[in-house]
Amino acid sequence: MKERLEKMLQRMLARGLTHMILAPGASFEYVTGKHIHKSERLTLLGMAQDGTVGIIVPLLEEGTYRDHDEWTLFTFTDEDGYEVARNDFVHFLNLIPSSKIGIEQGQLRLFEANALQEFAQGFVTADDLVMSLRLIKDATEIKAIERAANIVDQALQDMLPILKVGMAEVEVAAELEYRMRRLGSAGVPFSTIVCAGERASLPHGDPSWRKICEGELVVLDYGAMVHGYSADTTRTLSFGDPGHEARHVYETVKKAQVTALSIIRPGISAQDVDKAARDVIEDAGFGPYFTHRTGHGLGLDVHEFPSIMKGNDLRLEQGMVFTVEPGIYLPSQMGVRIEDDVVITEDGVRILTQFPKELVIL
Repeated sequence: MKERLEKMLQRMLARGLTHMILAPGASFEYVTGKHIHKSERLTLLGMAQDGTVGIIVPLLEEGTYRDHDEWTLFTFTDEDGYEVARNDFVHFLNLIPSSKIGIEQGQLRLFEANALQEFAQGFVTADDLVMSLRLIKDATEIKAIERAANIVDQALQDMLPILKVGMAEVEVAAELEYRMRRLGSAGVPFSTIVCAGERASLPHGDPSWRKICEGELVVLDYGAMVHGYSADTTRTLSFGDPGHEARHVYETVKKAQVTALSIIRPGISAQDVDKAARDVIEDAGFGPYFTHRTGHGLGLDVHEFPSIMKGNDLRLEQGMVFTVEPGIYLPSQMGVRIEDDVVITEDGVRILTQFPKELVIL
């Protein structure tokens, strides 16, 4: 944690910031090694330009954050409220109205901003500052993601024998989440997606009580968590013979994904990976029906840097972890997505999720 805080300080100073304030979220967890939920109780980490770090948490969290040389702790009770502890936190960090304070606009709520507004108004969007620290995963982080990837693979393999026509989408989601928990997942990093038939054309559709019919394609997008790190995978299954057109759509998506995977290596740009997948789908005539980027980074957040998309000329480096997930979504007809998690190695790529890509017909 000391090394991560030091790197954050270096980036903060290079930006000309006097302070960095983090609210609970993945970056907060990254620099403290501690997970805490957002709640109605004020919780913040603050770093000043001299390297001083303060953390304000409710008293009930004191046991998690005390006895750390890296920061000074400020606590409050529910009965007393946060104001006195907040004042001490602000004065400790020397926050003043002219301070230039980096924040993650995707994490800092109006609640936290209002708690500081009397003392500091110079908020500067700096979401990418800490995210850039998290972009390259170390061996421990990769090991956690790989373990989560093993869980998602095994969970689906274990439940194949029970899948059958007539099951509701929510039943499939529940069975999948149960098996991931049994295999060691600490919950799910996002709501499990199970969408059948025409509902599979909704890339982020929630599972419903709709029953799966004979011959339908079913998209399963689900994830596991190990030590806070996420795996995220998608497979499309067929409950009976889906017919020629559905097979054609499936094989197009599979070809797009395999093609994109085949070019990944250090030095290639994120947008080149996106183009490799997109070209296959466009050449097959389905271009307008691939409606999202080809992939996203994975880590403490299930969606983080790098974005694998057009316009992102970021060069891929060893230690980056991201998804490759092209899809085709034909409105009111069907949808197909195939998603794997990968890590950039010294001279290529390693695919972490290994469930077969051949169409499974149940």
